[in-house]
Amino acid sequence: MLFMIEFLLFIYSHLNSITVIFFAKEGEDCNLTPVKENHTPVTVHFPQGLGQKFRQPSGTGINFSMFEETELSKAGDMDNYPLAVKAEASSVLPNGSESNQGSGTMNSQITLAIFEKEKGEFRTRVAKQILWVNGMRYELQEIYGIGNSVDGDLDSNDPGKECVICLSEPRDTTVLPCRHMCMCSECAKVLRFQTNRCPICRQPVERLLEIRVNSGSEE
Repeated sequence: MLFMIEFLLFIYSHLNSITVIFFAKEGEDCNLTPVKENHTPVTVHFPQGLGQKFRQPSGTGINFSMFEETELSKAGDMDNYPLAVKAEASSVLPNGSESNQGSGTMNSQITLAIFEKEKGEFRTRVAKQILWVNGMRYELQEIYGIGNSVDGDLDSNDPGKECVICLSEPRDTTVLPCRHMCMCSECAKVLRFQTNRCPICRQPVERLLEIRVNSGSEE
C-alpha cells in the first residue's frame, strides 16, 4: 500500500505549486534534494486562489515495506527527512502585482516530517517547519503557553493566563531557547538581574522575547 498525501490549502492566495519529496535533504537556499533512488519529487501546480485541495497523483506514493522502520521514524545524521512538503508562492509587490524578477522571488514553506508507527499504522509527525521569504530562512518554533494568552474562550480568572511570578499580570514574555511564555514584561526585567534560569523548566536563559498579543477587543 502506498502512502499518499491529501490536504486543503487555505493560506496561499498566490500559491504556485506543492512538491512532495520522500527522503529529502535540505541544501543551500532551502533547496530540497532526494537522497533515495527511484523516488522522484512530485510537483502539482495551482492557479491563484484560496481553499484549493491538494491530492498527490496516484501511484507516486511510498511503499513502506521497502524500508526499515528506523529509516522512516527518524531524521538521518545528515538532516535527511523521510518526508518533505514544499509549498511555493510568488512574491507580491505592494501594489498587488506579482514580482517578475525571476525564480529568486519565490517564497516557500517547507514541512519536514517523519513517520511513526502507532497501533500497527504509520502516521506522520512534523519534525521541522521552515519559511523562505525574500531570500531569508526562518525556522518556525512553537511557543509554550501562548495559547492561554490568545484564547478568548478562557475565563479571565484562569491562572494559566497570569505571570508565574507576580500572579497578576498577563503573560507576554517568552524565555529563549526553551520557549516558555510564562512571565509579564516587568517581572522578566527583574528576573534578568536575579537568575539566569527559566521559572518553568530551570534551563539557562539566553534571551527574553516580549510578544504583544492583540485579543481583538480593541479597535
